Amino acid sequence: MAHAGFSTSDLFVLLSKIPPYVSATVQHITIVLGHAQRLITPTINSLATSEPDIISILILLVIAWLSLLVLNQVVRVAYGVVAMAIKVALLTVAGIAVVYVLNRGPEDAGHDLGYAVRTLIEYVKSL
Repeated sequence: MAHAGFSTSDLFVLLSKIPPYVSATVQHITIVLGHAQRLITPTINSLATSEPDIISILILLVIAWLSLLVLNQVVRVAYGVVAMAIKVALLTVAGIAVVYVLNRGPEDAGHDLGYAVRTLIEYVKSL
């Protein structure tokens, strides 16, 4: 049966491109947290070694509040990217399954699935 659009190899290529985005997001979060730490550490050190006045305490509280706001946004973005990657992976697997069933037919695809499950069960039992 001829298909216009994606082939199974195209779907595998798309699926293989997801992990770099998750890795890049984790790297970006690490960099942002490192910058936040470098910005707030001198203020905390100066407050720990001197007698703080009310302005210094207010500045520290404002910086801490802004840092927590930024951290909250970074966490939301990270969760969103991970959730999107999982959704894309599941949709890709579903698309691959549909293309496979259309290529092999429901009967042969069922036999192939049964063989794969039996092989996997035997492998797990051998461990």
